[in-house]
Amino acid sequence: MKTTKLNILKAVILPMVLIFTAAIAHAEDGAIRFSNNAFKQVISKAADGSIQYDYVEPKLVLPDDVILYEIKFENISDQEISNIVINNPIANNSSYRGGSVTGKNTDVTFSVDGKNFAAADALTVKDSSGKTWQAKPEDYKAIRWVYNKPLKPGEVGTVTYKTTINKP
Repeated sequence: MKTTKLNILKAVILPMVLIFTAAIAHAEDGAIRFSNNAFKQVISKAADGSIQYDYVEPKLVLPDDVILYEIKFENISDQEISNIVINNPIANNSSYRGGSVTGKNTDVTFSVDGKNFAAADALTVKDSSGKTWQAKPEDYKAIRWVYNKPLKPGEVGTVTYKTTINKP
């Protein structure tokens, strides 16, 4: 049991770290500082019986856990920066949760191959037999945010998305 938990932990945490280092932003070199965080969703009942969603540092993640990824980007230069593009892959061991992406002042597109990005309703998937169908959120391999206004000096932007850890 201990080995299984350790293997699950390795299979989940390592890709999360790699995702954070793989986030790519196109802007002036050295002008943007990134911070990346991952939080595990914890569901509890409040005293009044309502459902409460909290996000905590993930010490152990297991299949079916929901992970919230947060990418903050800050203009550390003394000039406004335009044309900020953030590409972020989705870990192989997880599935994007449809409708969970956020990002104020951004245009969001998705990719099913990690290279070509389009609006969700324009994505298709083809299987080995040549059959094509509309891509589902769990087919997405990457997310792209295009920040559509200049980021002023000292200004911080935030984008987020959620995934579910897949069963082995």
